Amino acid sequence: MGIFECVKKGFNVATKNMGLVLVLIVFNLIWNLASIPLTQQATPTANITAAAVILGLVFILISILVQGGSMGLVRDFVKEGRMKLSNIIRYGFKYYLRLLGMGLLTILIIAVVGLVAALIVAATVPINNTAVTVVAAVVALAIGGVGIYGIFLLILAPYALVCDELGIVDALKTSIAKVRRSLLKVILLLVVVILISLGIGFLVGFMAGVVTVALPMGAAQVVIGIVNSIFNGYLGVVMMAAFMAFYLALAAKESSSAEKVF
Repeated sequence: MGIFECVKKGFNVATKNMGLVLVLIVFNLIWNLASIPLTQQATPTANITAAAVILGLVFILISILVQGGSMGLVRDFVKEGRMKLSNIIRYGFKYYLRLLGMGLLTILIIAVVGLVAALIVAATVPINNTAVTVVAAVVALAIGGVGIYGIFLLILAPYALVCDELGIVDALKTSIAKVRRSLLKVILLLVVVILISLGIGFLVGFMAGVVTVALPMGAAQVVIGIVNSIFNGYLGVVMMAAFMAFYLALAAKESSSAEKVF
């Protein structure tokens, strides 16, 4: 399956499963509306900041449940041509701990890479030598680049976890192997979906700006929150389905090649 076929599949899945899209729209809308009062404070107090942090953590934890459920449903539709919306909660809990663990591990990797790069630069400050500082900065940038590449190699890990029912480590290994073998295709797919999102997002944002320009601040935020929720809900399914179709196509191709060898 080609890159543009995967993207087309993504739009097809989203259009034919508006029930799932609606679930994501409602989920995003609740978050957007709940966060409005916290963003209206000119000078946030400690209580407001704490509330924002707690609300953000709750949103992240629930979003993992929604992500697992959505990925399970999208996998069903891409593979079988149908999905049962009522399975979203079951799938969400089924993959919850593994997706959470994968997310925490990814954050840990990013934190370690960032810390190492920062320590290298910080260690050269007392030396007060321009040449040493420049070398340290180059080394830090190189480490950062390696870290970004490493994170990019994990882009298919959630799909491996859900499609192949793998554990965290096996899913990460599978993603690394598949992305390395199809690096240019993965990059192209990512660029295409990002460009599509930016293009549609610009048009939607422009239209929302025109509509809300004469509205009071509170009303404008609500309208923008609704528009963003619709945009993110629909495009979220499109992107998820596009990568799901891509992953399953890669897996089918590799399976077919293995059968020919034997």
